[in-house]
Amino acid sequence: MYFISRLIVILLACLFFVPTQAATHHPQDFLKSIHSKPDEGEQIVDHFCANCHAVKPMIAIGAPRIGQQQDWKIRFNQGAKRLFQHTEEGFNAMPPRGGCFECSDEQLFLAIVAMLPSDLKKGFISELKVYKKNK
Repeated sequence: MYFISRLIVILLACLFFVPTQAATHHPQDFLKSIHSKPDEGEQIVDHFCANCHAVKPMIAIGAPRIGQQQDWKIRFNQGAKRLFQHTEEGFNAMPPRGGCFECSDEQLFLAIVAMLPSDLKKGFISELKVYKKNK
């Protein structure tokens, strides 16, 4: 009987917890609050990407880690168009748009740049300008 009463208490607690969590996830509000800030890309990465892309990811699935040259070099060599295509469509375990369905294309570009090693950022941004003109 003790087990059943504890189970009921836990289930009731879950019923109150789940709607609270759902009510607090407002990605549009978050994205609006960081729009045009100098660290917009970094904040998007922290909010949507870091679980898989952190240097020590919570979910280790082989995603390229933030700022790690060896992880990004092969992807960078495929070009900005391919890198953005993988971000937009999803790739392997990564969901489309990196899970940020509310992010604009520009915000996704900022997030990619924020994750690249510093020596690859300038080249990516240059190639990105050409890609965006032709898109």
